[in-house]
Amino acid sequence: MAKVDIQGCIEQIRNDGYCILRGHFPVDAVRECLEAFEPIANAFLAEHADNPNRGPNRHYIPLPFRPPLYNPAFFDDDTVFAIMAGILGEDMVIDQFASDTPFKGSVHQEVHRDVRELFAEEPDLRHPPAILAMNWPFVDVTAEQGPFLVADGTHRLREADAQAKIDSGEIPLKSLSMQAGDVLLRDPTCLHRGSPNLTDTPRVMAVVSFLRPWYCRRRSDTYPVARSVWERSSEREKHLMRWLDIDESQ
Repeated sequence: MAKVDIQGCIEQIRNDGYCILRGHFPVDAVRECLEAFEPIANAFLAEHADNPNRGPNRHYIPLPFRPPLYNPAFFDDDTVFAIMAGILGEDMVIDQFASDTPFKGSVHQEVHRDVRELFAEEPDLRHPPAILAMNWPFVDVTAEQGPFLVADGTHRLREADAQAKIDSGEIPLKSLSMQAGDVLLRDPTCLHRGSPNLTDTPRVMAVVSFLRPWYCRRRSDTYPVARSVWERSSEREKHLMRWLDIDESQ
């Protein structure tokens, strides 16, 4: 694995809104996630297929904190931790583990931010991120498979101004093709949207949110951590997961 320029990635997130670590996660571990995801997705779709929560044929599906989906290779990675902590501080926490998956028949999402402004009464106030997201695909993401589209640098603009620049073509929406093993680290206030999946293969993209400890979001859609996972976790993992409930039955 090539040495990663930690400070360069931090500056890229600050300036562009994201960076991609190519071939960073072990592909075999990612493929195991894809296999484990199938029964989870089938069970979710059996209940929610007619009521998609992210647009037509696009679903946000929570993922359980248990192997092979929970793997220290993803959650206790030195490089990811250094980049995220370089922006949010080492006392950061995680509060979300889920997937965003467009299936065949999905459409373009509206351009959006994933989180609201911290201070809506001060739209011109620019401040460092309070939350960052880590995404990694379970499959190779081609142009036909619903890639993530992002508008570089729009996290540094007022949302209305950024949207106007996108609408005029001044700031293009860039398609991010990724392969299994790639990792996307991003500021969720950077404007983006999902695109249609034209294939028969679901485009599964995992997401974990990293937050400053004062940015409290008590999510009702995040699974508890299996006790067996907690006991095997490093001290750094436990510190990151300290907001999450523990499932004593697993």
